[in-house]
Amino acid sequence: MPTISLREKQDRTLTADVESVQSSREWINGKTNRTFDKTRTLGVVAAGKGAEHYLPYTIPKIIRQISEMGKGADIIIGLNNGYECQTAIDRFTLLPNVQVIHLYTEKKMGSTTPAKVFANEKCEGAPYQLSNTDLQSSKHRIFIVHQKEGPYSAGKIRILGDIYGSLLIKSIENGWRPPEALVTFDAESQFLVNQDGGAPDSESNGLTLLVSELQNNPRIDLLGAGPKYAVYRKGLADGAEVFLPDFGEPLPPIQRFLRAVHGRFKGYKWKPGGGTIGRTDVIVSLLAVIAARYPGARTEDVQLTILAYHAGFQGDILMDVVFTNRVPRVTDMTTDGLTEPAWIQQMYRWIAGAHALELTYGKHNVSSIISTGFPWSIFEDLIGFRRRFKGTEETNLRTVLKNLKVLLVAFATFREIKKKASESPDILQGPGATGSW
Repeated sequence: MPTISLREKQDRTLTADVESVQSSREWINGKTNRTFDKTRTLGVVAAGKGAEHYLPYTIPKIIRQISEMGKGADIIIGLNNGYECQTAIDRFTLLPNVQVIHLYTEKKMGSTTPAKVFANEKCEGAPYQLSNTDLQSSKHRIFIVHQKEGPYSAGKIRILGDIYGSLLIKSIENGWRPPEALVTFDAESQFLVNQDGGAPDSESNGLTLLVSELQNNPRIDLLGAGPKYAVYRKGLADGAEVFLPDFGEPLPPIQRFLRAVHGRFKGYKWKPGGGTIGRTDVIVSLLAVIAARYPGARTEDVQLTILAYHAGFQGDILMDVVFTNRVPRVTDMTTDGLTEPAWIQQMYRWIAGAHALELTYGKHNVSSIISTGFPWSIFEDLIGFRRRFKGTEETNLRTVLKNLKVLLVAFATFREIKKKASESPDILQGPGATGSW
């Protein structure tokens, strides 16, 4: 029996995944007759330890932004592996025109098997089904999915598997007509209008721009926002103690570089999980397949972008909108036994995930979206890059030399992280695939 090359194996893996995504989308369109609810917007966020510092502020803000469009919000919050955030949930119950619905997963029987979702903690009776007719008097709904703690539950991709592969898919199967647009975000995500080189207006509504662009351009399937990395500090919002972005705090060097290049150059084109909107049939199909096949995935947003590209879905990154993404302070150190700067650990997680996707699908299939190399086309836009990299700093000899030093540190550290990640990439499938947040 002839052996196949690594490249052929990677191509076959990619083809199989793409065909599964396309098949899932066709199934959804068959069930819905390509008719979606244009009066509502669906949002999905996975939450784990620490999310209680952000959700009391970000969830009401996203609901307000959707309300400003004249739409109703259906927000699904997946609480991973027994995590609870009762204080945040209590605040949701006080929001006007919002119905809070508690859902519970049964025990997860395998890392790739989506658990059924029920409306009662004992998981008795028939699984819960989303409906277009049970809105009652509330315009907005928040669904809290409490995932049972268990050996197969830990990890963001595991709770996303229960939401997309069970709750949403089964509801569609039973006649639910989902909203046309679905937004993926993280606990700390805020959608703001971009101020290139400056701090965005915290009261601006970037989500409206994303939804409008998607609605007005039927050729677009997926639309990402640009990342606005920020260090977060304790603050008060609507009377709650939360963590808020401090756009004036210096960023770690690699994260600062990524902020300046993401969405603009080849190899930095992935749709971010913390800020992407898309057609519901497309995103549900993509994430249901990823969760079912890759229980060790922790860069599911990059994988989604790769599969979407090869499936022929059209998309872009709308740089007029930013989503906030938390990064550690330059001086923060890890607390998990290995003492090193926290920003290096964060970058290692991202790069190890990217390297695993290169091994799975082949560099030749992913390099236009994700690359661990230098974007040489940056020299075609040096002025723009310098403006974005320096941010709000004044331009003088001192800041130019300082920023040059930051870049040199970024490149040297990046090489070290890349070497370490190549020696120990993420395991995406099989018994070695562990849950990761």
